[in-house]
Amino acid sequence: MSLSDFFSPINPEKFSPKQGFLTSQLGLKANFYTERFPELEDRAFDIAIFGVKDDRGAVNNNGCALGADHFRAQFYALNEGAFNSKIIDLGNIIAGKEVSDTYFAVKTVVAELIKLNILPVIIGGGQDLTYAQYMAYESLEQKVDLVVVDSKFDLDEDKDEGIATTSNSYLSKIFLHQPNFLFNYSNIGYQT
Repeated sequence: MSLSDFFSPINPEKFSPKQGFLTSQLGLKANFYTERFPELEDRAFDIAIFGVKDDRGAVNNNGCALGADHFRAQFYALNEGAFNSKIIDLGNIIAGKEVSDTYFAVKTVVAELIKLNILPVIIGGGQDLTYAQYMAYESLEQKVDLVVVDSKFDLDEDKDEGIATTSNSYLSKIFLHQPNFLFNYSNIGYQT
């Protein structure tokens, strides 16, 4: 199975300014999966951005599946500055028939990108996708540090047996998963 099987291409014109990107903006510096899926094995990229259009595990956050497109409009308008990062936007992961199918896609993509020494940046979707991202480290047998920006600890129990996790319970899944590949956990923004 190829990584391209998980993705739908994007159209950069949808988030480009009317006058086009300036030479200093990230939108002109980044590469985009538009027609042909990029060759990732040649080590030409440092960062891979991809969206996840799935909000079925997001509690009280309907519409977060559309977040990737809104993010792109703002992100690619930023100036690159003194950095010289090679960015590829892989498009959006296609939501699976079941949420677990989407988790499998995220897990597989993240694991492959890490193997290629490419930093994955996931946009869109709910916090439950953090669990799928964490699961990528299981296949790599690699310890991971997890930093979450959240006003609360999402340690609820899932009420529905058929669901893998939700944005209210993904942390308990990560903490209790065996074997455990979590080295450190930090929460930023906790509110009492």
